Amino acid sequence: MTAGIEFALLTDRPEEIPRVARWWCDEWGLPERHSSFAEYVRELEALTDEMLPMHLIAERAGQVVGVATLKTKVGHDVVPGQSHWLSGVYVEPSWRRRGVATALCRRIVLAATKKSITRLYLQTECLDGGLYKRLGWTPLRQHHEGGVTQLIMVKDCE
Repeated sequence: MTAGIEFALLTDRPEEIPRVARWWCDEWGLPERHSSFAEYVRELEALTDEMLPMHLIAERAGQVVGVATLKTKVGHDVVPGQSHWLSGVYVEPSWRRRGVATALCRRIVLAATKKSITRLYLQTECLDGGLYKRLGWTPLRQHHEGGVTQLIMVKDCE
């Protein structure tokens, strides 16, 4: 179902940064560390290919249809110390249920493996694990953050 889908780093498509930032803000809200959408866009524009977070976009016929992120967290309530996370998985609504999210998740795991990252975590509001469970992620425990119950999951990179 993902025939014709190509992947690129968001840093290689800077003109798409406002679109991706809008998707994330519309879905999950403006990150608390920012006072404005413009400030958030500037943070994303300042990223480079060599650093995490790494934002991977999915494109079809020149149109961006989805995005996912590989990032580092330090001192998460459930996972102490430094850890690596899959986050920000978003697919444009008209492209959902076509395998884009699956392909993005698999590409992020591959990117982590290439960076010698051996374990990834994620958090989802889908308490049965949904897509991630089908992709081999293991439930770790439920976590309450910002009044929302989330499931923390883990996957060992191969």
